[in-house]
Amino acid sequence: METDNPQFILDNTAVSNFSSAGRMDILRSRYGGRLIVTREVLMEAENSPYPEAIQRAVDDGWIKVQPLYADSWEYGIFTELRDRGFGMGEAASIAVCSTGGMWIFISDDLDARREALRRRFGVVGTYGILAREVVEGKMGLREGNELLRRMVENGFRSHSHDLREEVERLSYSSE
Repeated sequence: METDNPQFILDNTAVSNFSSAGRMDILRSRYGGRLIVTREVLMEAENSPYPEAIQRAVDDGWIKVQPLYADSWEYGIFTELRDRGFGMGEAASIAVCSTGGMWIFISDDLDARREALRRRFGVVGTYGILAREVVEGKMGLREGNELLRRMVENGFRSHSHDLREEVERLSYSSE
C-alpha cells in the first residue's frame, strides 16, 4: 500500500451516524473506493437501526470488506484489544490498520480513537467529516449543523452541537 494514498477503515459508529441521517452519499463522495470495513463491523451493523445502508455500499462496491484471519499476526492484536474491552468492530479495525501502510480510522468511539492515535494511525470522526464538508464548500454551515442535529437525535453522542468552531479551526489551519 502506498504511503501517499491512505486507506480509510470505517467503524460502525460512523456508519450508523451517516446511515441514520440518510447521508451515506457523503462517505461515498469523500472516500468511496478507499473505504474498508471488517466482517466484524458488518456483523455489528446488522444489529443497528439501519443495517441495509452499509450492506448496500458493500454490494455496490464502494466499500470493500477486509477479512481478519485467525492465523494472522493481526488477529493477536484483535484478541488483545477484545481482552481489554474493545468491541469487535473497533478491535478488528485497529488490528487491520496494524498491517502497515497509511490508514485513517473513521470512528466516533473515544476509546478506540485514543488507541488508534496511540498506535499512530490517523483518526477522523463524524463531526470532523461534517466540518470538512462545510470548509470545502460541499454544504453550508446551516446544512451541516442540521445534519449534525439529526444525527444527535438518532443517537450520535457528539461533543458539540455546532460545527462553527471546528469549521473556523479547519479554515484557519488550511490557509
